[in-house]
Amino acid sequence: MSLPGRLNTFQRTMLLWDEMHAYNAVHVARVPAPLDAGRLRAVLAKVLEDRGIATVRVDAKARAFEFRDDAAKIELAVCDGTDVREALRTETERQINLRFDSSVGFTPFRFFAVPEGDAFWLGTAYFHAIADAEPIVRLVYDFVAEYGGATAKGGRLNCHAGRGRRAPARLFMWLRKLFTLPAQFRAMRKAIRPGCNDFADFGNAFELFTFGSAELAAMIAAGKRLGVTVNDLLLALLMWSFAPLCEAARRDGRDQISLGCIVNARRDLGIESGDSFGLVLGGFSIACGIAETADLSTLARSIAAQTRRYKSGGLHLANELEMGLVLRLMSLFSTDQRRRFYPKNYPLWGGLTNMNLTKLPVDAAAVPPSDYLRAVSTGPVTPLVLSVTTFGKGVNLSMSYRTAVFSREEIAVVRERFTAAVRGLEAAA
Repeated sequence: MSLPGRLNTFQRTMLLWDEMHAYNAVHVARVPAPLDAGRLRAVLAKVLEDRGIATVRVDAKARAFEFRDDAAKIELAVCDGTDVREALRTETERQINLRFDSSVGFTPFRFFAVPEGDAFWLGTAYFHAIADAEPIVRLVYDFVAEYGGATAKGGRLNCHAGRGRRAPARLFMWLRKLFTLPAQFRAMRKAIRPGCNDFADFGNAFELFTFGSAELAAMIAAGKRLGVTVNDLLLALLMWSFAPLCEAARRDGRDQISLGCIVNARRDLGIESGDSFGLVLGGFSIACGIAETADLSTLARSIAAQTRRYKSGGLHLANELEMGLVLRLMSLFSTDQRRRFYPKNYPLWGGLTNMNLTKLPVDAAAVPPSDYLRAVSTGPVTPLVLSVTTFGKGVNLSMSYRTAVFSREEIAVVRERFTAAVRGLEAAA
């Protein structure tokens, strides 16, 4: 049995990005049980085969994909756990830079394990064009449940997540998006461009850090005090952290800092089923003047006003239109022109993907993971991606970034400013 389907605009765009650099994502869960590599391989294969996602064929020209019932090919790397944190960082960095061969039928997952006493960390790297984060979280919980001795609930996955809302609601969103594009492009011309040492070099480096319950509580309290969401506050913290680098890179009268934000569009589109496996995303970009970064509270409110405008008209769901137009343009460009297109026309300094796992219902019949973190390749659009994962009483954050754009020393400064700002919120709470 096979499950054929059509590639949506996000998937086609990710396939294009993957031609420039491996476009993968990685989820890492702490499994509260000792590592048995042989049993783990069997569990991973069983879950993928039971769910009907063991192998996939992708035909970019035909804009089609097909999941097949072939046996899963499990690639599992067991890493040295002497320095667990460094092993997680190093292997995650390797995985986001390692391309899947999508020219043939393949298992769109790779795995790694890092032992930690009587537990271990299970890393799941996946070809991002097949799914967004939410179904992968559910899949990882299934891995943990099966490994814990329980049969995870659920059978074959629905690999056609669907589009949720239909016309005229979607048509209205697309028309609104079309009318806003000229103003969006004018704003981008005011945005400061980050420098790049080599437009052909898309290699990623990776950093990982964590906030505890006190910092999380401080961010939630600060959001309520300012009348903004935690997502808005995270964007403000990231933009504030970038401000010194942006100030140093100002040229030609440009004075705006721009960031992107990817959002889970499933609930907005009415897609609630737990067996839905696919790519259902929305997104938007925000821009603020350098002067606005002088005060974090003012900056957060300015960003919140922009995100409310996007979400009130559903514009964050209609960026598929913009991506479709860019795909048509890209078909006319050479490889070198494609590499330079995004940095020139989308001068973003970073992007945010934020996920609160405490609010995501999952079916796990055994002990769930005891910790969870995520990472994603930067791709050609955003030279840095901040992945934020709220789990339990804390928050795990990771930064993947293009080494041709940022040095490790510059990222250290951004991270230190971000951490100091969050701890400043904690002190003020």
